[in-house]
Amino acid sequence: MKKIWLNYWIKDWHFFYKIGYALVTTGSRAYFRGFQYEGKSKIPKNAGIVYAVNHQNAFLDPIVLAGQTNAPLYYLTRADIFKKKLANKLLRQLYMLPIFRQRDGVDTISKNATTFIECYDILKNQGNLVIFPEGNHNYKKLIRPLKKGLARITLGTLHKYGKETPIYIIPLGIDYENHFNMNSDILLNVGNPIDVSKYYDQFQENNVEAINKLTFKVFDELRTLVINIEDQENYEEIYYLLHRFPLSKKVSSVIEKFNLRQEKLRKTEQIKIQDPSVYNKLLSDIKSVQSFTKKNSIRPYLLEIPEDSFIKLFGISIIMFILLPVHLLGLITNYIPYKIPVWIVENKIKDKHFHSSLKQVIGVVLFILYWLIITIFIFAYLDWKIGLICVFSLPLISLLNFRYWILYIKIKGRWNYRKAIKKEDFLIIKKAFDSVQSLVG
Repeated sequence: MKKIWLNYWIKDWHFFYKIGYALVTTGSRAYFRGFQYEGKSKIPKNAGIVYAVNHQNAFLDPIVLAGQTNAPLYYLTRADIFKKKLANKLLRQLYMLPIFRQRDGVDTISKNATTFIECYDILKNQGNLVIFPEGNHNYKKLIRPLKKGLARITLGTLHKYGKETPIYIIPLGIDYENHFNMNSDILLNVGNPIDVSKYYDQFQENNVEAINKLTFKVFDELRTLVINIEDQENYEEIYYLLHRFPLSKKVSSVIEKFNLRQEKLRKTEQIKIQDPSVYNKLLSDIKSVQSFTKKNSIRPYLLEIPEDSFIKLFGISIIMFILLPVHLLGLITNYIPYKIPVWIVENKIKDKHFHSSLKQVIGVVLFILYWLIITIFIFAYLDWKIGLICVFSLPLISLLNFRYWILYIKIKGRWNYRKAIKKEDFLIIKKAFDSVQSLVG
């Protein structure tokens, strides 16, 4: 935490980038339950680095990346938002570079020439460039066909400055456990570095073929670094299977959960190829479980654990009732800055790809302001010693309040489960659940 708040302030970065760095780094630590950057040691030193990243969540993807490096990241960003002079100046202060797309209705090659030259110089000077080669964002977990600008920029740098210029493409998969809600996991998954110089000789002979080959290499790496659901027709069922059904064993790290989901997806794809009838039955069972759990407000994991006794649930509920005043205190100091971002994005922002990033950034700003107001009020009306204790307890109260709410949701689900097992179709659903778990669990 000391590194976050002190070290980077003395770096030779643009001021607005430092402010943004503080917001997104703090926000990421608070927003996600588990945050793991797997394979960071693979990234070469003393070289120009191009991060080739899948793009599922609009602003959130660059936000989570920005707080993970000790040097600024340059981003290729859609050019239409650079039109205003003030916007252009601010975005460049945040190390964003304009890139024109065919949909902009311009000669993209000539318009992008200036940006490409800037990229060449950044890589020559061993800077860090981030490119989302899919070209646009989509919340679905699927690697879409890649644009060729990534290959053109990296090979173009070697063409300008020589084959010996060290440049590597780093395939980096961002895998969200849940795209839109806090308290979920996120994995930044680094693939094997791609040495661009190995494609340069072929680029000299046939640049189109070399660009295509390098682009496909990046695509081939990226799709192994994320949950890549290729069956788009049955996407919702497969997603529910991977992220709502319980995993085959309890694991703690984000990468272990990811690997178990990858294995489950691999089994599902094999069943689809080998026996379509079994695959259709699998999908049908998933739909049945999904419908039943939604209708009864329970989670699928409850279907594989013993029912809690009435005495146990009643006892826990009594304890939670006794602790309710502490929870109410937590609501007073946390609910407003938490709820306002949720209300804003859900009522004012139509594109849900922007929801998570706006919740995170607006939430950090509002929490700082709200706690500052509380601090001023406390010191104005209480003894300064008591005031210090109250102020420093705000983060702890926030954490306890959130844990209380999570426990409340779980206990409520356990009570609902006791009701659900008495339903006529429960045994049918339990059989469907067990069938799914035996096939791919």
